[in-house]
Amino acid sequence: MDNVRAHRFLLQTAVTKATTYTQPPANQGLSQFRELIITLAITAAERDSADETYDFHITTASDINAASWDLCHFPQVLTTGVKTFVARLRSDLLPQQVSTATPGVAAVESGTLTVYAGATHAVGSLAAGLVRHGPWGDKIGYILTIAGTVVTGIAYSISVEAR
Repeated sequence: MDNVRAHRFLLQTAVTKATTYTQPPANQGLSQFRELIITLAITAAERDSADETYDFHITTASDINAASWDLCHFPQVLTTGVKTFVARLRSDLLPQQVSTATPGVAAVESGTLTVYAGATHAVGSLAAGLVRHGPWGDKIGYILTIAGTVVTGIAYSISVEAR
């Protein structure tokens, strides 16, 4: 794997969304890489009513079946303005959740991911501000969950670098 070149792509080009959105995982051939660096770049976030919240879950799936699981849940967006979040994930570590605290606090998980709806590792189950190291599939997607009184929404892009 050390001779594999980096693969860079936009998971989401610059866009503005005012409602919850799901981009199902699409094949990017990611299982050949050991590291993912995912960047969420926010250019604006509506907070006119002070009750708007925005949650971004980065998800993965394998080519073997349709089951998906969370790789990352960026910190919940509760403020306006430009901000950038970067998540670094490793596939060669034991399955574990790591917080964004400094230094990151790890919680080692079972080596078996349980990914059906409502399960421990199902999509949407990872708490805000956490990444999940461990295996990922060839596919990657994301879920944006928007809550509150939203009119204009949030403007953002998501890029991925696989190494």
